[in-house]
Amino acid sequence: MATLRNTAIGWHHIHGEPNIARANRRADRRSHDLITAVTSSYPRTQ
Repeated sequence: MATLRNTAIGWHHIHGEPNIARANRRADRRSHDLITAVTSSYPRTQ
């Protein structure tokens, strides 16, 4: 579980998210978007 959490934190950090805790809460509510972003061969921007 720690590996998944650290991966999510790193993902948010790399993409310039200023508030990691808020980004994690948002990702918890929209897990499909995070899974799509991680598994996509072409990253999307917001």
